[in-house]
Amino acid sequence: MLRLKLILLVALLPLMGNAQDNGAHLKGRFHLNIGPEYRITPIYDVAVPVTEAALYTNTDKQNSGTGLNLDLEYFITDKLSLGFINSFRYDLVIADSREISAEFGVEAADYKLLMDYHLYLAYYFKVFGKGEFFINAGVSLLNRNSDFSVKEPVRNSDGELIGMGLYIGDYHYSANRLSLGYKKGRGKLSLGIYFTQQAPYFKATTSFIVPHIGYSYKIGKL
Repeated sequence: MLRLKLILLVALLPLMGNAQDNGAHLKGRFHLNIGPEYRITPIYDVAVPVTEAALYTNTDKQNSGTGLNLDLEYFITDKLSLGFINSFRYDLVIADSREISAEFGVEAADYKLLMDYHLYLAYYFKVFGKGEFFINAGVSLLNRNSDFSVKEPVRNSDGELIGMGLYIGDYHYSANRLSLGYKKGRGKLSLGIYFTQQAPYFKATTSFIVPHIGYSYKIGKL
């Protein structure tokens, strides 16, 4: 329900201000944009062996769903910009699991506010008089704040249990980000992908692609 309210609020932003923005003389200006991003179920080879960490979560669920993007964009020229996006997602870290210390039990899923950071370059192409197409390419740091604790037995050389160890794991990974979009007035609609070959869910190097759809609205400029 909270996510739905957030999406509706952002979608109504164009009605709360003047959507007319001719985009002229942008060089040297900062634009502040806000909007939702929806990530579609990842695409990957299910036959690739998974890591131990992947067994603790749901890979598809952790990497899909809705988040909120805050975007600060600086125009190097009237058509070329450099930007930084901070994404916020309340998402799954650890999935529901049986409690191994008991004969039977269930451990509740763990959700956290996950954060992603994106650095990008964008180039705009004027079309149709008032609208612009754009291409956006950059790098992303994903699933920050996804740390979790793992308890495991410690045994001596004879295989005897001598205690329990604890280590901290996470689902951090880096990816390339590519998107295409259309801008008119203050609003921008985009379609793109995150792609990497070093996701933390697999034992081998393999392609991991997360498609995404986003909308942003310019709320200010300097």
